[in-house]
Amino acid sequence: MNWDNTRYFLAIARTGSLRAAALSLGVDQATVARRLRTLERELITGLFTRHPEGYRLTAAGKLLVPEAEMMEAAAAAIRRKTVGLDSSLAGTVHIASTEALARCFLLPALRGLRRSHPNITVTLSTAPALLDIKRGEADLAVRSARPTDGSLIIRRLATVHMGLYASADYVSRHGLPLAGSAFAGHDLVMFPREVLPQYWQELCGEPLTNGTVVMETASQLLLMDAVREGMGISMMAREIVQRCCPELINVMPSRIDSADIWLVVNPDVWTSGRVRVVTAAINDAFACSPVVKTPVCRDNKP
Repeated sequence: MNWDNTRYFLAIARTGSLRAAALSLGVDQATVARRLRTLERELITGLFTRHPEGYRLTAAGKLLVPEAEMMEAAAAAIRRKTVGLDSSLAGTVHIASTEALARCFLLPALRGLRRSHPNITVTLSTAPALLDIKRGEADLAVRSARPTDGSLIIRRLATVHMGLYASADYVSRHGLPLAGSAFAGHDLVMFPREVLPQYWQELCGEPLTNGTVVMETASQLLLMDAVREGMGISMMAREIVQRCCPELINVMPSRIDSADIWLVVNPDVWTSGRVRVVTAAINDAFACSPVVKTPVCRDNKP
């Protein structure tokens, strides 16, 4: 049995179609179909039933999912530990982050890294969904959500301050919102409720009760552009506004919140020379920024 076929099986099981599985694996649909046929011949059993709406696991397929996931985790662990044994300053490092953090902090760090270590290549993922660092979906992450898994290496890079921002054009048309008015008479640009549900009750302590949500987007850059275009008010990090859109106005200075930015690294790859170099460049980008508060401590520092 070719165990590599199990990742094609898992992709179909998770997405429910050959097309979606192919997109998630970065291959063509014919390859996925061929791998599935090969695996079913090797096991002498059908793993899926075909329906108009997609592929459904058979009873045999459902039984195999836990073992296939264990094989996937073992393969990912082997890859990570191999990376960790490599002390050379060459190869690829996969970073997961958000669009705004990548644009304002990571790109400047990577520009300097390119000059000093030209043999290191970076893959930068900024999808809204968090990649699983422990499972090896990325080597490291820079994000505002602190993981609860104590086995990961976790450093606090910075503390940023959240505020409520709008464009000058928006303010000229709508005026400034009053603290305590719950955004009465004002438009709001929001992340979707399913992405950040905690911000659908209040923004920086101001309830949303009387505001009108005129746009939702999971893209941080599109949200910033919408605020620039005068679509409405949104909550944004002051440090990111100062770097990327300093023309925006803090429309309610009395309302502030804070958020920590974390560097998360899988311990299996921490000893890799290229991962160490990349994390040092990221740390310097935050430490040297004139608009970011330097953290007073670092958690889980190796």
